[in-house]
Amino acid sequence: MTSKRLFLKFPMRRTLLLVLLACFVATLPMRAQNPLAQRVLVIYDPAVPDSVTLANHYLASRGIPSANLCAISPPETALPLSWSAFVSVVQTPIQNCLNAVGPNQILYIVFSYIRPFSLIAQNGKTYALDQYIADIWNQYGTTDEFPYPDQSQPYFAVNQAQGNFYQPFLSLADYRTQPGSLQIYSVWRLDGATVALAQGLVDQAIAAEQNGLKGQACLDRKYGPIANLFDTGGGDWQLHMAAVFSGQAGFTVTEDSNPQEFGTSPAPNCPNAALYSGWYSLNHYNNAFTWNTGAIGFHLDSLSAADPRTGSNWSANAIKNGITATSGAVAEPYLQGLAQPDGVFLNLLQGSNLGDAFFRNEAWLRWMILNIGDPLYLPFPGGVPPFNGPNPQTSLILNPQFVVGPSTSIGTVHLPAAAPAGGTVVNLHSSVSYAATVPATVTVPAGATDANFTISTQPQKTNTFLFISASGGITQSNTLGVVPMLGGISLIASSVMGGAPITAAVLLNNTAPPGGTTVALTSSHPETLPVPSNVTVPQGADRLIFTLTTNPPSSNTAVTLQASLSGTVTSTSVTVTQVLASLGLTPVAPVGGNTVHGTVTLSAPAYSGGISVSLISSNPSVAAVQSSITIPTGATRGTFSVTTVPVSSSTPVTITASSGVSIKSATLTVTTPSLYSLSVVPATVVGGNSSTGTVKLNGVAPSGGISLSLANSNPAVATVPSSVTIPAGATNATFSIQTVPVSTTTSTAITATLGQITKTSTLTVTPHP
Repeated sequence: MTSKRLFLKFPMRRTLLLVLLACFVATLPMRAQNPLAQRVLVIYDPAVPDSVTLANHYLASRGIPSANLCAISPPETALPLSWSAFVSVVQTPIQNCLNAVGPNQILYIVFSYIRPFSLIAQNGKTYALDQYIADIWNQYGTTDEFPYPDQSQPYFAVNQAQGNFYQPFLSLADYRTQPGSLQIYSVWRLDGATVALAQGLVDQAIAAEQNGLKGQACLDRKYGPIANLFDTGGGDWQLHMAAVFSGQAGFTVTEDSNPQEFGTSPAPNCPNAALYSGWYSLNHYNNAFTWNTGAIGFHLDSLSAADPRTGSNWSANAIKNGITATSGAVAEPYLQGLAQPDGVFLNLLQGSNLGDAFFRNEAWLRWMILNIGDPLYLPFPGGVPPFNGPNPQTSLILNPQFVVGPSTSIGTVHLPAAAPAGGTVVNLHSSVSYAATVPATVTVPAGATDANFTISTQPQKTNTFLFISASGGITQSNTLGVVPMLGGISLIASSVMGGAPITAAVLLNNTAPPGGTTVALTSSHPETLPVPSNVTVPQGADRLIFTLTTNPPSSNTAVTLQASLSGTVTSTSVTVTQVLASLGLTPVAPVGGNTVHGTVTLSAPAYSGGISVSLISSNPSVAAVQSSITIPTGATRGTFSVTTVPVSSSTPVTITASSGVSIKSATLTVTTPSLYSLSVVPATVVGGNSSTGTVKLNGVAPSGGISLSLANSNPAVATVPSSVTIPAGATNATFSIQTVPVSTTTSTAITATLGQITKTSTLTVTPHP
């Protein structure tokens, strides 16, 4: 069954070594081999000893063939990998490894303690590196997904939590045998703050397989009583059904509906946890859990796996505290882009391994998700009752669950057993009849388990959610969303430097009809971010991606873009920053004649073609600067020099940098030179002989020179001129010191003064031998 999904924004990184590895693995004791071990490709970095150690351990622990090792050497960094680096040092080597063992032979790809975790795609947006490896052959998509993927990946199970409709489980291995299946992969990480923690993900999984996964299931909802909540495709209803499934499997369940997360009163803690999912605290871990061996848990937030090794994110800290498997996002995934807890828990309880259960319940590839743990982990081998055998259920299915009025939706009531003679009459009800109507009843024919009915809808200007309820033969409700044609407008970034382009998208909640759908656009600041009066989404498409060009503002400017269609208005905002962020000068008080170093910093990396910055000095005769510099594409700063000349008095000069209407200024003060030193050579003379004094400045004397006062503490022994002048362009001058014969050794202090600075040097006069 297919269903148009409503996407709600949730603010919510070989040769000799291979032989050595193979030899090392062969010497380790082998545990019982998982039959899927042959279908795991292990990625390691030969330049990182911890990566090699962990790869060895994983191969030996699971009986993975050494031929399934794949060496790559990406930069060891926590920063996102550039697109070109990703292709050359990650994607291409892994493709070569897959070709060597057979692309269809591999189901699971496991990174053994390797960074980075994310990449910067060709559209400039950050994505999880793993999700591009999941679609390494570009069979699911060929472009970077923005603002979110327009299709679910084909292994994804479209379920409806409130309606209690769940697709039958299909293993990834069985999916691959279907005609037309894609060569997509379940991608995992063995990682954590230390390699010991990463190794523990494997060891704990195996221990739980041997001893059983025990403990309680904790589900952290947010919005109160479940009966009052609409199921909009994620969140509380999925968590509730995960709690229901866990309870049916015999687990003690803690299901909390407070808005506070576990560990924050009045929400409880979760000791002895075996299974967990919940929301919502952005980029945060509340230490409210004790994790039993083999525990599986994941938190629904937009940065839940921002960096599995460090930071405040949930996944990194859950691993530190002993969890065995987790999953999360490196950047905004939207709620529908995260793993769906009800489906994950259900498939695990049905006997799925970790790799299949999560992959089956993650809607999108080329996206934001990291899965962390051993994909071969089988917490419930053979499944647990009632999920490991026939388990008939009632359900109410809506297809599509989100419909653009006045289109119809088809409802299906499903009985747990065939209807008796005469059929089963089911009563139907819509909670918002002005938006959607249903027939009063539908009859499931004798011997059948299903019956369909038509839901008629009316056009809506805003998202309208309502309950479709069935009673009588079954008691079941489901949420129908009657939504407007216009789904939204989105920009690829929340800020952009003036003058740079920015990617925009207009989104529809259904495909455009013949002739396309024209959407009107407005900008709150058209002088800064102009938009066309309208754009047309072409026939058959549900979005239009286009480029807008900004104009540089004189100050940072918040701009709101509005899109409107048939009375529906939706908006998004972006800050257009001025081009120049700052102008710095060093030093700010140079002595005339010295060079000052200037730095212009942009508010964002320079766009294609670079950015020209004009430079002006308010007094070029004192401090001269070149007319302009160009900051190259991708750079954030540029440097220049200011050449000063000697001055007779301190002179302030303003340097101004400008790019269009973006202007930054900084002031320097060119100072007069000061007295740096006074020396007397020789420092000891026989009376009657002369010595030479030298005064030195810390800069060049200006036009007209600089006169310094001289003094002598003992004029009876030595005489000096009253002053000395350092000529223009020079930094020093000398003067003569005349002495007279003395009968005993005598000292005199020679002093030079310039302004407030005085320097002294001692001359010693000795008798004639």
